[in-house]
Amino acid sequence: MVLANEVKTTLKKKLGRKRLFYVCRDAERAEAGLLLGLANFFIVTNDGPYSRQLAKKYRNILIVRGKKILGTHEILANSAIKKKIRRGDFILLFKQMEKIEKICAERGWVLLNPPTALATRVEEKISQVKWLGALKKYLPLIKIDILKNISWGGKKFILQFNRAHTGGGTMLIDTAKKLNDLKKKFPAREARLAKFVAGPSFTANCVVSGKKVLLGNISYQITGLRPFTDNPFATIGNDWALPKKILNKEQLGAIETIARAVGAKLARDGWRGLYGIDVSIDEKTGRVYLIEINARQPASTSWESILQNEHRIMGGLTVFEAHLLALLKCASGQKIIPISNGAQIIQRVTKDTPRLPEPKLFKPIEFHYIRYENTEIDNDLLRLQTGCGVMAKHSQLNPHGEELSVFVRFTRSRRASNCPRAGAIITRNGRILLLKRHRYGYNYWVVPGGTPEKNENMATTARREILEETGLRAILDTQQPPLRINGTRDETYYFTKSFNGRARLGGPERKSSCPENHYTLKWVPIKELKKINLLPVELKEKLIKILC
Repeated sequence: MVLANEVKTTLKKKLGRKRLFYVCRDAERAEAGLLLGLANFFIVTNDGPYSRQLAKKYRNILIVRGKKILGTHEILANSAIKKKIRRGDFILLFKQMEKIEKICAERGWVLLNPPTALATRVEEKISQVKWLGALKKYLPLIKIDILKNISWGGKKFILQFNRAHTGGGTMLIDTAKKLNDLKKKFPAREARLAKFVAGPSFTANCVVSGKKVLLGNISYQITGLRPFTDNPFATIGNDWALPKKILNKEQLGAIETIARAVGAKLARDGWRGLYGIDVSIDEKTGRVYLIEINARQPASTSWESILQNEHRIMGGLTVFEAHLLALLKCASGQKIIPISNGAQIIQRVTKDTPRLPEPKLFKPIEFHYIRYENTEIDNDLLRLQTGCGVMAKHSQLNPHGEELSVFVRFTRSRRASNCPRAGAIITRNGRILLLKRHRYGYNYWVVPGGTPEKNENMATTARREILEETGLRAILDTQQPPLRINGTRDETYYFTKSFNGRARLGGPERKSSCPENHYTLKWVPIKELKKINLLPVELKEKLIKILC
């Protein structure tokens, strides 16, 4: 941790007796700054479960309590906060705002963020094209025009209005009706039309430090994945493990080229600190397209920095450290710390997602959650963060990602996800009876079973669940020890001595079945256990050793 101490010393010297106040709606946006251990670095944020949790650990969390969640400018307008901040103190924001530029100018506070006007010009969809100039060659751009002049040509395309956030202003136009409905509603509204790029998207958090561009790590952008969101264009997370598994050297090089070009243009215009780029890969041609520029601190910065800090060995900067040093005009010859693992995924408020209770976190499996008190559709509800990847491939969760999805499902149903589970291993003529689940594009297998009811022991639960789910009356083998799994929850699987009846799907698995979320009961050849995605993985490994 030698370099972290050097960064701390540099920042202490630069700040002197002045304080730095990171003002943000949600505390985790600035959490990475707490790793520096600076006495004069403060987070000013809303009251909430996570901010209170951080405040128990750190003294420099200033919580503004109120009847509603306040915006950044409303937090700064709080009378208690105004008294805390002195003339000459530094203010840092997650995203620039003209209102706060005026507030800071009036009160003599030093706002570190680059000008809002520049950030707006770079971020917004129409002005971005003009700002890019020659760099617009990286965009999948078709044209910019007002809606009444746009006609349907038979090919689907992406339509974006100038202002857009988390996919809200981005629409896939795949029918003449969709286009005509928009034209009737907003005939004179200007829009950007782009080629529809079918394929995975990636993001890179980078820093402009003086004239230098420091490249961050490329992460796979988790987008539109159900049940986490209803919006097919909403970004709901990042995976730092997947890019090197699915991108070739040319594509990695193309992303770096685009990131450097955008950073160099920002530097020439006087930008300092963090920016991000989003790119998409055409699945047919492999070409890399620039999709979006974030002229602000990207949302994944804090977790990326925490992961980087955990992997710091000999040197380098976290993206948050590089951001602070750049904003304070402190030169550094260090590069950003590389990482190749870790992820975060967000459950947004959806049409069928009620406001969640406080989730009961099951046994730790390398992830923790942040809960939000939002109720509006598409706002953040839960942020799940993990030290390993959650994606198997583009738009498909791996087993660890599915565990996060299970956690969300339990909290949505208002059940604790640490409930134990009991099941029965039923075999016949070289086959094992399993349930195959298809859920929002993800397929996996489980041994039939479920959670205990009141006053039930595990063996009773196993027999009841087997009868409900499969229609079989199973007699458990009391001579053979059951298989016990201590993972995300305690699981017990009994071997069966015999069974009566005919296997057929029943219980909630049958009643709640729908095309996007359903079970299939199947006798699977035991020799195929190695090939299928049976969860939990530890159970699969034990069954292979015993049965194969």
